[in-house]
Amino acid sequence: MPHGDLSDSAASFCALTGLVSLFYPQSWFLGLGPVQPMLDGDATPAMLSLIQVIGGLLLLLGPVFFVVRWNTLNGKAAMLGCLIASATFAAVGLRLDSWTFVPRGWYLFTSAFFVSGMHFGFNANPMLTSAMLLEKEKAKAAKKA
Repeated sequence: MPHGDLSDSAASFCALTGLVSLFYPQSWFLGLGPVQPMLDGDATPAMLSLIQVIGGLLLLLGPVFFVVRWNTLNGKAAMLGCLIASATFAAVGLRLDSWTFVPRGWYLFTSAFFVSGMHFGFNANPMLTSAMLLEKEKAKAAKKA
């Protein structure tokens, strides 16, 4: 996908939340305005370590979402992965609140991965064949001449 579209926004979201999770995992225990903390209770060393691992995985997704040219095949795979992540974030958020909706950061992640998945799956680039690429190169060369 060309740069400047929703895949770059997904990359930025993953990179930013990954950095925050990695370097300030206590943020998951803080609320912001009407949004409740993602996790209640004590920020134990084990919990903070797990949040940092999640941050590392989010940092992995940042450059992947930025550099991959999503086509009709790998875009569907990315969509599947994003939908699984979205459902997981939603289920965890709901389960922590006894299956009632409480505005928490879990749903920010749910929304971001759902929208990104839809973009990757349904707004993919066409699969270009070598003949199509050769034709594009010839047209570009003819235009320069």
